[in-house]
Amino acid sequence: MKPEEFAIDIAGIGISFHFDRNPSEFGFKRNNDQFISVNSTEIKLRVHLDSIPEIKEKEKIFDSGSTWALYRSSGRYILQDDSFESDSLLETLVILEPDFKSGNVYIRNNTLNRVNSSDLLGYPLNQILMIILLSRCNGIIIHACGVEDGGIGYLFPGRSTQGKSTIANLWSKEGATILNDDRIVVREKDGEFWMYGTPWHGDFTEVSSKALPIRKLFFLNHGKKNAYFAVKGVEAVSMLLTRSFLPLWNQKGMDYTLSLFDRMASQLPCYKLQFCPDQEIIDFVRKI
Repeated sequence: MKPEEFAIDIAGIGISFHFDRNPSEFGFKRNNDQFISVNSTEIKLRVHLDSIPEIKEKEKIFDSGSTWALYRSSGRYILQDDSFESDSLLETLVILEPDFKSGNVYIRNNTLNRVNSSDLLGYPLNQILMIILLSRCNGIIIHACGVEDGGIGYLFPGRSTQGKSTIANLWSKEGATILNDDRIVVREKDGEFWMYGTPWHGDFTEVSSKALPIRKLFFLNHGKKNAYFAVKGVEAVSMLLTRSFLPLWNQKGMDYTLSLFDRMASQLPCYKLQFCPDQEIIDFVRKI
């Protein structure tokens, strides 16, 4: 690709960025990280550097109240990196065409040198865009640690402070591959549930773009001793819902997510896992 173009692939979703000017003029350096792709992409975004256009016609869809908002204008979907309630200047604006196959990104030139190639949009728009794309019957982002241990995929959903980064550190010492310690994409493929690494990590900074089927799912929590309890049905679905990044503004997306979680809960072995933060938990999990 030309210096003004590059593409990324996260969880099998390819997005290409085409700059209207050479981004190196603004201090932007294109990384050769594992999420950079040379394959063709289904989503093409044109990146405009320097200023943010003013859009007057706004039909509000969702406002986070703090860091981002989503609205519709002339049939297009628009993401901005601030709440409607804020008076601060926008730094990034994403305009998506109705088919979600193309769009435009506007970035103020003084912010471009603070991002990297696989995370061009920056937080939180990077992940909101992915949630939107996945909610079109493609998958879900789960607040989880994903581990590949000898070809076996373990998914460890958990809220903040429940041990995801601890699990990542412990398994890493055993030579396992950590897909991510905080945000994992789950997609349904060929009758199986696959987990994919993302660039958006927590305290454990090593990530992988690998993908593999989930064999067992463990809802994490700290405990005084290692213990596990099977969980099924509505309880498992409820626990997945409270540990996921949901498309709350999209009824069809929520319906799809609920059906996905229902299938996961019925087809995957799911457990509550209480654990002590030491290496013994690894063999303990392997034997379940």
